[in-house]
Amino acid sequence: MDVEIIIRPDRDTLVRPERIEHVEFGTLFTPNMFHMKYSGGNWHDAYIEPVKHLQLHPGATVLHYAQTIFEGMKAYRQKSGDIVLFRPEMNIARMNMSARRMQMPEISPDFFLKAIKALVGTEANQVPELPGTLYIRPTMIGTAPQVKVAASKEYLFYILTLVSGPYFLGTSGRDPGAVSVYVALDKSRSCYGGTGGIKAGANYAGTLETTSKAYALKCGQVLFLEARDVPYRERRVEEMGGMNVCFIKNGALYTPRLHGTILPGVTRDSLVKIAKARGIEVHEEDIPFGWVEDGLADGSITEAFACGTAAVVTGIKSFHFDDGRDLAPSSAVPGPITQQLFDAIVGIQFGDAPDEFGWLHKVL
Repeated sequence: MDVEIIIRPDRDTLVRPERIEHVEFGTLFTPNMFHMKYSGGNWHDAYIEPVKHLQLHPGATVLHYAQTIFEGMKAYRQKSGDIVLFRPEMNIARMNMSARRMQMPEISPDFFLKAIKALVGTEANQVPELPGTLYIRPTMIGTAPQVKVAASKEYLFYILTLVSGPYFLGTSGRDPGAVSVYVALDKSRSCYGGTGGIKAGANYAGTLETTSKAYALKCGQVLFLEARDVPYRERRVEEMGGMNVCFIKNGALYTPRLHGTILPGVTRDSLVKIAKARGIEVHEEDIPFGWVEDGLADGSITEAFACGTAAVVTGIKSFHFDDGRDLAPSSAVPGPITQQLFDAIVGIQFGDAPDEFGWLHKVL
């Protein structure tokens, strides 16, 4: 695909705050965006210009049948001053996988990366230092006006960037921090044959009720189990509302295997590789919740943590149930392996450690 990117940026507005820790994640947009259109079987009209409201027909496919996908990634300002992306090829491949599942047009990986770098380069003065990042949100929506269950023939692809601090307010972003997690026993986020393994917007809309309940219970996240009508202890652990989950038992790392209902997280994959390189035993396997419950009760599960692009690595201090029970890992939170993995991945991203895996892509 050979599409020219026309840049009409607003370079004058600096949105970076003095205290990045006080910024609520996902709320501070930078002035410019990338967008392009799809019609007639081709992508065209690629622009970087000031953020503007979208104009959609009220019958647009995205509004009635949720034909929308997105990604989440970050740009990092290293201590050297370089601005880098972390494994963007994985996000690009995952978005094209999402597009195939949702009957949407794919985007050339080379052009996709070119568009991301062009926008991040335009917003370079917005990229904060550690612990801040520039969060990048590529999005695609179906725009053709049609009130029928059919794929759109017209699409809008756009990329927004946001100045971001820690995902969980109250954490510093300079260490893993810790949150409590609500265990959802009466709601699931996905099912076999569904869209749990891609980043479709409707996946997340279906978790909002449960997430609101978790917040009311002073929990920062929700742990979802598989959608199967069996006793809860037999149901497999899946993931959280917006991130993957890992457990440390007897010094080994355990995380649910990918089987179509769990998002293949970039951070999850990176931590698995880092752990193996550091001699930590790794198990990617089905995890019945009874295994978790028993391990927390007898102390053999010493650590648990959430991981994702937004949250990075965040310790789990307790699992909360509707019956009032709280089960906690046996070590202090964050535990030593959680801390080790956090330090390793953040060290690569911000340039404190060598990029031993070749994961970084330099923007500037």
